[in-house]
Amino acid sequence: MKVKKQKIKLSDAWKKVDFSKTSTLMIIFSNLLVIIFAVVDNLSAVEVLWIYWIQSVIIGVFNFIRIISLKEFTTTGLKRGAGSELSPMKATKVSIAIFFLFHYGFFHFVYAMFLGGFPGITNTHSGNSGLSYLVYTTLVFFISYLIEFIQSIRAQQEVIPNLGAVMFAPYFRIIPMHIIIILGGFLSIIGSAFSVRIDMAIILIFVGIKTFVELLTSAVDFFTSATQMASDNADS
Repeated sequence: MKVKKQKIKLSDAWKKVDFSKTSTLMIIFSNLLVIIFAVVDNLSAVEVLWIYWIQSVIIGVFNFIRIISLKEFTTTGLKRGAGSELSPMKATKVSIAIFFLFHYGFFHFVYAMFLGGFPGITNTHSGNSGLSYLVYTTLVFFISYLIEFIQSIRAQQEVIPNLGAVMFAPYFRIIPMHIIIILGGFLSIIGSAFSVRIDMAIILIFVGIKTFVELLTSAVDFFTSATQMASDNADS
């Protein structure tokens, strides 16, 4: 059986963004909150990146719980190497959850190493709030993804999710972190050469890209798309 790849156009995904949904509004609010903290508390670009690193870890934790808590799921397109398709059973779910935990965790370990080596794009933190910005933003992100997690549990009652789609969904949200780590390195060199503070430029670019990607990924129903893909493959 040949698995068809699901193609989603950027314009179509953007049209699906529902600005009346609580989860969409929480995405916008949480990212605006980070910008406010960056301006008011004079946060550096690296401090903002640490905020989003924590957010990404929260996403991973909830996704791990989501995989483990799946009662029914499909495994269309999910194969062991070049072998046969995996069976939709508990052992498969547990093994995928463990693989995701270590793979996603390793990504973030590497990100943490990169962020720890970026002193060139940090300002001297002059705010008086200490690490309160981390506490507040972490709380907002936790509540936001708790709401999203509850909504995904309810969605499972209407459509059977695809295990592979659930596992890979969080990776789309860390694309901005990939971009900004590379971009931040180049900008830090330029900033050092011309004695220019480029923290706010990095923050605005990163938050802008990240918010856009998050809105798109929240608008795309991975569960429904994967189920439709499975149905199409079964018919072919």
